[in-house]
Amino acid sequence: MTTKPGGVLRLRARTGTVLTVAVALVGLLPTTSQANVNRYTVQANSPKPAVCNNSGTIPPGTWLQNKPCGYWVGTAMAGSSFDVHQTNPSNYHYGRSLGNNNICAWIPPGALGSSPTASVAESCSDATKDTMSHRRTLGHDFNAAAHDATDGTPITVNPACTAYYNYYTTSTYADGSLRDPAGNPGSTVMYRYTTNGSNPAVVVRDSVIGWIFLSRSCVTDWRGITFYNDND
Repeated sequence: MTTKPGGVLRLRARTGTVLTVAVALVGLLPTTSQANVNRYTVQANSPKPAVCNNSGTIPPGTWLQNKPCGYWVGTAMAGSSFDVHQTNPSNYHYGRSLGNNNICAWIPPGALGSSPTASVAESCSDATKDTMSHRRTLGHDFNAAAHDATDGTPITVNPACTAYYNYYTTSTYADGSLRDPAGNPGSTVMYRYTTNGSNPAVVVRDSVIGWIFLSRSCVTDWRGITFYNDND
């Protein structure tokens, strides 16, 4: 079979056209970019979440939780910033709490200023949201089996110890350090769980201060409490 020179030239011309079109189409393909989210200021005396059957306010700012109506994991202090990534139907917000903790968490409705203060890059993923929704991500030695309690169990602590509003320093909830002093607890507090970390803290509810962190060494009597380490 003999190929005519003209046929070869025409084949090359068509090939060149296909390559040119392909390059042009690649230039039109969308590129992956990081979304921006709004940053707001946390307000003092934010309301407790009525959707979770709570009433009253949170004087120092607002709660941080591992999911809507979930475990308390810290306090977003008044005047600090919170980046809203997602909002659920009950107006719980998922995003990053800045302040002295800089972690991804959920906050109850009504805690933020009415207008955003900045537009910033998204920094809390759906994978993080899913992982932290499970209680063993947060800690261990819970006071009740999963889904069996919404409050703590009485234990005795040293009232000379300092209570703190925050502990966790990473969105993996793997470690932390006590900070944001909250005063001194009463001698009886309601124990919920022990945090992860090399110097773990206990999460308790004081009748005056509210939810706080204490050094585990502050516990003077566990009062025979049974610990649970099942996940949810």
